[in-house]
Formats: sequence, C-alpha cells, structure tokens
Amino acid sequence: MKTYEVVILEQQPTCGGRRPFRNEIRTVSTDDPVAYVRKLEPFCELEVTEEENGVILIRAERSGYWIRYEFSEE
Repeated sequence: MKTYEVVILEQQPTCGGRRPFRNEIRTVSTDDPVAYVRKLEPFCELEVTEEENGVILIRAERSGYWIRYEFSEE
C-alpha cells in the first residue's frame, strides 16, 4: 500500500462570509487513489489526470461546485 499526501481544494459558496475555497491536507494510505475518492464522492463523475511528475489529480463536481484531490506519493 502506498502513502500519499493529499491536498484537497474545495470550491464552496461564499455566503455567510466564507472564503470561496476550503483547503485541507491529509496523509492517506491506499493502493488506488481513484477508489479512495469514489468512496468520498460516490455520486460524482470523476475526472482523473496524471501529471508527468507522478501527481494524480482527481476532480469531482458536487451540487454545482467542484472539489479537487491532488495525490503526491510520499
């Protein structure tokens, strides 16, 4: 099982004085980053991109807003 640093960037409504984006960083152990995100976002269509440096980007849309997961292997 691989260990990844996951940067999560979530677009959110700005009502109530909230910022337009929410950031979070997690350490995750998984063999399949796409399956990990599918568990978190079961009703979203996922767009998956792998960059040359090995970073896996997974983007989902939820209720008109998007959320992006960036997996970097540790």
